[in-house]
Amino acid sequence: MNDLTEWDIEQLNRLTNGHPNSGYIVETKTGLIGRTFHRDEQVNGKQVVHTAKGKLLCDPATLTMKGFID
Repeated sequence: MNDLTEWDIEQLNRLTNGHPNSGYIVETKTGLIGRTFHRDEQVNGKQVVHTAKGKLLCDPATLTMKGFID
């Protein structure tokens, strides 16, 4: 019987509990690429988007999802 490694346990925890840095890679309406995190709550209906230029508040309807962050 194989024992679980630390890596196995970390992956299982991510799958069952969600990772605190999980979220989406998004593109804003102005073409900036950024990331959102599931841990961030919306502010007055706007989504916090972390970009190279800093944090932005964007209307979720204007964001285009480009990928996932596990």
